[in-house]
Amino acid sequence: MATPSRREFLKRVSGGAVLAAGLGVRAAEAAGTAPGTKPSGTGPGAIPRRELGRTKASVSILGLGLGSAFTKPFEKDPDRAGKLLLRALDHGINYWDTSRTYGVSESLIGPALAQVRDRVFMVSKTGSRTYDGFMKDLEVSLRNLRTDSLDLYHMHNFSAKTDPDLGAVEKGALRAARKAREEGLIRAYGVSGHSGAAILMECIRRFDPDAVLTIFPADRPDSGRYEDELLPLARERNLGVIAMKTVRMAKQSDLKGTDLIRYAMSLDGVATTIVGLDGQALLDENAAMAAAFTPLGPGKRAQMTIEVRKALAGLTAPWDTPGYMDRLPA
Repeated sequence: MATPSRREFLKRVSGGAVLAAGLGVRAAEAAGTAPGTKPSGTGPGAIPRRELGRTKASVSILGLGLGSAFTKPFEKDPDRAGKLLLRALDHGINYWDTSRTYGVSESLIGPALAQVRDRVFMVSKTGSRTYDGFMKDLEVSLRNLRTDSLDLYHMHNFSAKTDPDLGAVEKGALRAARKAREEGLIRAYGVSGHSGAAILMECIRRFDPDAVLTIFPADRPDSGRYEDELLPLARERNLGVIAMKTVRMAKQSDLKGTDLIRYAMSLDGVATTIVGLDGQALLDENAAMAAAFTPLGPGKRAQMTIEVRKALAGLTAPWDTPGYMDRLPA
């Protein structure tokens, strides 16, 4: 496939309504305030921000995960979805995460994002491993999200079982990611996964991404390798680290969701922790915790791991079940 110029690509996405010159300004505005400062907000308090590794962007320590938790209750009520997204931004939550594989998620986000684009660090993902597939997904993401660029675009859901040939990814999706970053269509590219730390560490070494999205639950899966090996590697390379899947098991136990989120937020090197957005009550509760956040020390985290493992004994995380894919049904 012939590679379109940056301007041609943008014309296809926006119908020529958006000037490419606005990309640099928008990326600078999306960076927000300096690390450690608090943005304005009308919620229970302003949520602290951290620097997202080498991207230098300032992102809220609590981010929005806009997968099935978001699409299921709001798929047929886009107006309410938009209002909830704007309420999250009022709390100071500027990190919004979606994916091409999350059904209507991007389309639900688009109208709200168009109103506040300069205040949001917008992230999406592609499951494609080819050059053409990456570029096609990116074009659709931009159109759905009603924007001319994304702040971060992940190559999504790496697994040793489904990705035995990383060399093919280097020739395909990785080449597209670097081209898209060069052209200003994305500000940064990343990798994501929850099927073992080893495959992600290999991706980090081979692909040199700007960011990594992976799991940091308090029960320390994979014998603690996400925390003990992957996280130090990411810090060494100054990658932006995003934590996910922290509260997925809370509903099957008596564990408190905000405690599980706080655990991941307390890890050295984690910039933001994304949590599914499913309604106002949990949004406000999580935002209140994040606004008043104080980190857990190593001793407290170790004790929490013991307690969480005991509470989850005999339960299997959804992402550890055979055939699990981080996507919505077609």
